[in-house]
Amino acid sequence: MRVFFDTNVLLDDYYQRDGAAASKGAGSCCADSPHQGWIAWHTISNGYYLVRSHSKCSEKAAKFVGDLLAWVEVAETGRQDALTALEFGMKDFEDALQLAAAVACGAEVILTRNTTDFKASPIPVMTPEEFLIQISH
Repeated sequence: MRVFFDTNVLLDDYYQRDGAAASKGAGSCCADSPHQGWIAWHTISNGYYLVRSHSKCSEKAAKFVGDLLAWVEVAETGRQDALTALEFGMKDFEDALQLAAAVACGAEVILTRNTTDFKASPIPVMTPEEFLIQISH
């Protein structure tokens, strides 16, 4: 299964937020099983920026990106996908770019903490907790 990760899920473990264990578990399912983890291209820069801003350390930010790229694929997107994101009519354009990337890579599910922001998604959307329950059955 192609599993697309929204940036907020990938940062759960780093920030030790509620749900971090489930987010880490969902990532582990993609690193060690037939499930494939996918991200948007801009997730790399967003994650790097957020980790560097929080930690004040470029090395920690680079490690975050390196660790991430050890188990995910990056959706190939371009101009047409950005135009498609505009057509989704979502309030948050970054979420629309995430959705366009998920569509572009053929994702079968999107994992996010903001499921309500993806109401218009043609791809099923769930939290990491819901994903772990689904794949355990």
